[in-house]
Amino acid sequence: MKHKAAAFVVLILILTGSFVHAEVTDSDYYPKTMSINRIYPHELGYRVDYIKANRTLGTFYAPNDWFRKAAGYGEIVYGQGAQYPYVTFYYKDGKIHHFRLYVVNNFSDMSWGVLRKDNDYTDKFNISELVIEY
Repeated sequence: MKHKAAAFVVLILILTGSFVHAEVTDSDYYPKTMSINRIYPHELGYRVDYIKANRTLGTFYAPNDWFRKAAGYGEIVYGQGAQYPYVTFYYKDGKIHHFRLYVVNNFSDMSWGVLRKDNDYTDKFNISELVIEY
C-alpha cells in the first residue's frame, strides 16, 4: 500500500510539471554581475572599485545625475547580507543600458570608503556612459 501511494505521488508530480519547473523568458537585456570591493561617496557621485574576472581591481565613476530619476541610468539598492556589495550591469545591443549598485546600508561598513578632499575629481565624474573592463 505504501509503495502504491508513493508511486501515485511521484506520478502526480511528473504529470503536473512541478517536479522540475523552468520558466523561459525573452529579454533584450543581458545582465552581468560583479563584486564591489569598495564604494566611495562624493559630492559629485560615487567612485566604485569592483573586482574584475582576473581578480584585479577596476574603477568606475558614477555621477549623481545618473541616480536622480526613476528608471534612470543608475540605481542604488541598500541592503544587508553576505552578497553585498555588488553591481549588476544590464547590456542591450552591446552597450550598458543601465546598472544597479547593491550596497550595504550601514555606512560604517568596511565596503564604504572616503575620497581625499585635496584631489579634483571633476573630470572623472564628467562622463556620459560607463565602459567596464572585465
